[in-house]
Amino acid sequence: MDRDIKRRRRLLLASAAVVIVTLVALYLLGTVLLTLGLSVVIAYVLLPVVRLLERGMPWRGSRPGLCRGLAIGVVYLCALGIVAAVLAAMAPVTIEQGRKFAEEFPTFFNSARMTLEDWLARYSDLVPVEARDRIEETLSQAGGFLGDAAGRVAARTWGVISGSFSLALGLATAPVLVFYLLKDSGKVRESLYAPFPQALRPFLKDILDMGERILGGYIRGQIILGLIVGTVVTVGLLLMGVPFALVLGIIAGITELVPVVGPWIGAIAGVLVTLATEPHLLPWVILLYLAVQLLENTLLVPRIQGDSLNLHPAVIILTIVIASNYFGLWGVIIGPPLVALFKEMFVWFVREWNRPAETPDPDAGEDAPPDEGEPGDS
Repeated sequence: MDRDIKRRRRLLLASAAVVIVTLVALYLLGTVLLTLGLSVVIAYVLLPVVRLLERGMPWRGSRPGLCRGLAIGVVYLCALGIVAAVLAAMAPVTIEQGRKFAEEFPTFFNSARMTLEDWLARYSDLVPVEARDRIEETLSQAGGFLGDAAGRVAARTWGVISGSFSLALGLATAPVLVFYLLKDSGKVRESLYAPFPQALRPFLKDILDMGERILGGYIRGQIILGLIVGTVVTVGLLLMGVPFALVLGIIAGITELVPVVGPWIGAIAGVLVTLATEPHLLPWVILLYLAVQLLENTLLVPRIQGDSLNLHPAVIILTIVIASNYFGLWGVIIGPPLVALFKEMFVWFVREWNRPAETPDPDAGEDAPPDEGEPGDS
């Protein structure tokens, strides 16, 4: 038994070494990693749809390769059609609103401050002078802090993707890579184990399963949540007549990718623009964002994402702060699920390290049927 425990622990250490070397190699890849990650994310999002279409084809049993190829082709055509339709309908408005939004954004803080000063002047008898000065100082500091933070995150993000040629080449090859990831997902998975000894593969399979469950489920869920939240915010702001509704909806959808604090960042942008342009709509805009958050936290997140991260909010916020300092926006988005994955791997590693040796079954005789192994991935 002692020999079995020592053997399993050696295999666990070897698995940990493989994970560390893989992470270092992926980090050194730099811009190529962005392309690979984007392709994997798209494949994870589209794979359930491909499998659903594939199961509905009557000749799936006799021609599985043909069915998978046809399903991928249908998904590709539908995705391209949706993207083309959305771009044709929304691109001109989005570009125009985005240009005006970027030009007028520096004036939003001043306009918002003037609006608050006007409100305070109307109720000057109820608000002390010290409170007014404190509010004005807080707004000025908040504007400077948000501007500096956005500048740092943008600089770090650009530093990660500064290899423009390799990035452009990678994005150009991403559709082809996504196609093969969808077509040969089972073979790709098996090929990851091929270079390693047979005894090590079960441990690597457990690690890969954890990565697929945490990273794949989290990223897929965040994308779906971002699309839903962005659409609801855009429609709500349009119905209320808030300027830059489309841009604010896109901001809400993008910031939804950041856990815990992302939705509030998107809400700050909407509140700031409303306060600077249509202050009488401020209570309704705040109610809209609160309603979206209530809908998301009580209905959407449990159904779409579940408890994929299983991290304390304080840990998530600390991870976001540290990751944004080193990797910009990419660190903000991918940092929390990576920490959740490392936590899950650590718990798994400790459990396997301390697991006692298996006691042989005394009832199992020589006539027991041989182990046929696990079925392969279809």
